[in-house]
Amino acid sequence: MIDIHSHIIYDIDDGAQSLEESVILCRQAADNGFNGIVATPHFVDYRNIEDFVLERDSKLSLLRERLVEEQIGITLYAGAELFLSRGIFSAGDLDELTINNSRYMLCEFPLDRFNVEDGLDEIDELIYRGYTPIVAHPERYFEVRRDFRIIELLLERGVIFQVNADSLAGNLDGTAQKIAVSLVKNGAARFIASDAHDIRRRNMNFGKKFSTAPPEITQNDLITCFEKYPNAVVNDEDIF
Repeated sequence: MIDIHSHIIYDIDDGAQSLEESVILCRQAADNGFNGIVATPHFVDYRNIEDFVLERDSKLSLLRERLVEEQIGITLYAGAELFLSRGIFSAGDLDELTINNSRYMLCEFPLDRFNVEDGLDEIDELIYRGYTPIVAHPERYFEVRRDFRIIELLLERGVIFQVNADSLAGNLDGTAQKIAVSLVKNGAARFIASDAHDIRRRNMNFGKKFSTAPPEITQNDLITCFEKYPNAVVNDEDIF
């Protein structure tokens, strides 16, 4: 199983704050049956792609070395969580921000109010450039909660969704859980992920999270969203 959304790289964003915390998160994932994690640190500055990639890859290399030393059987893949903004239009090559050099790109909208038309334009730009956007945690966005038709507009463009395990477990609020369950059951969300930031609240203890998941989320859903589609993404295969 592969977790396609995590903030396990230390001291690069608001995720893990030390190499030791990164290692513990990876151990949590391994203990919960995972063998792969995509490291997706927040990316916001489209003027400094090269610096971001250099820091990400350097720290990812050190983390890989520690996992070998600690005998933790996790394969780490490079990625990013792109914050959608107008900076996309003037940005250079975005290829190194994709998941494992594939066509798939994890991205997020602002959690609070945003101009939906601008957001759709930014998604269209990514698609024009040949990427397949995976929109992270749609259940958390104010604008989606306000008007669910945004989901339909994104689906029409071929966008895929990833919901957070914490949302399905009811650890955010009832609305987030309801939206997340709906997206998984209707096939719009092809991925469930940790969006892990720390070893306490937003962690990779999937077993505990899914002990409180609603009965609608079946074992087949988990296999599909944690194994089938994530494996296709890291191998740059079609998932439709």
